[in-house]
Amino acid sequence: MTEEDIEFKDESEFGEKKVTFKELVLRHIRKISDICCKEFTEGYWEKKPVQTSGGIMFMEVYHEDMRQAYCNAINFLIDLIYPKSDKILKDYLKNFEGYKEQIKEEKDLLFNEEEDIEKKLKRKRVTFQQINLMFERVNFWSGSDEYVE
Repeated sequence: MTEEDIEFKDESEFGEKKVTFKELVLRHIRKISDICCKEFTEGYWEKKPVQTSGGIMFMEVYHEDMRQAYCNAINFLIDLIYPKSDKILKDYLKNFEGYKEQIKEEKDLLFNEEEDIEKKLKRKRVTFQQINLMFERVNFWSGSDEYVE
């Protein structure tokens, strides 16, 4: 077998498995549940000593803010399902979550981290509950599968 006989195929040529919208939503909900199973800690830097040939060096490792990760994950879920949301959820997002106004406020806001992140976490938790109620109202889990290309 010569080099010309060897054919390289791109991963996409081996048959694409189409992902349904439900599978995409379930994957993201699984990620949200993984975040929820961890302690909601704020982000922090940790210095770790590392032995080198010339002595000891300190390496800094950042541990992400799990509270912000949760809020960001809920925001992504909102963005993902918003086009398929029912009127009740859309009204909720506009009124309680303040979806469009909130995004502008969060960009403009220099907030007291501890106080405001707790409010934000509570709001996101209630929003996640409302999303789950919408899934029940529209029979999301038992309806037809739509594929995402």
